Amino acid sequence: MYYDNLPVWGFVGKVEKIIPNSGEPQYRYYVFTHMSFDIKYNGDRVIEINVLTDPAHVADVSEGAELPTVAFTYSVKWVPTTIPYEDRLQRYERFPLNPVHLEIHWFSIINSCVTVLLLTGFLATILLRVLKADFVKFSRGEDGAPNHSSPSLEFEEEESGWKYVHGDVFRFPPGKAIFAAFVGTGTQVLTLSFFIFGLSLIGVFYPYNRGALFTAMIVLPYC
Repeated sequence: MYYDNLPVWGFVGKVEKIIPNSGEPQYRYYVFTHMSFDIKYNGDRVIEINVLTDPAHVADVSEGAELPTVAFTYSVKWVPTTIPYEDRLQRYERFPLNPVHLEIHWFSIINSCVTVLLLTGFLATILLRVLKADFVKFSRGEDGAPNHSSPSLEFEEEESGWKYVHGDVFRFPPGKAIFAAFVGTGTQVLTLSFFIFGLSLIGVFYPYNRGALFTAMIVLPYC
């Protein structure tokens, strides 16, 4: 249960194990009928909620037992505190049931980005040199003079790799409309993913605000 994005934890019952002198052990199940809520507040904001149960107020709901008519009750105690609203979640960060807020290792991220950029630069340099040599070869004839006509038979025999499809690069594919729709939608989804990832890195999304990330994924494309 949550109240003002604060998790509220408590026990709703208990189990008792009865070991007889002979035979298998038996289990009795009880439900707490009274709960006490201790709520700490600072001004008009709730800072902490604790749930306490009274073992003296229970109802037996074991199998085979006659179910009584149960009246559930609760009590609330308001306690003022000086803990600021910004620090109210520090108490819950120690519990393993909460989502773990991982520390971002900026040095590793920057190191990875620089490595990718360097490798991309090296690959682009190699490709530019290879393509430049091929362009020069195709734009000149056998005697070294510029040749704007089709390549000779010798050059056609030497064609390999990407040169087989160089004439199909600028050819329109079939179904241009649906192809453009797919490319546009994919670009939008990719841009949205990077944008939300960037907002998550800088801490825009509240870690315990459930559904904020999914709401942003639905709302942002229409903004």
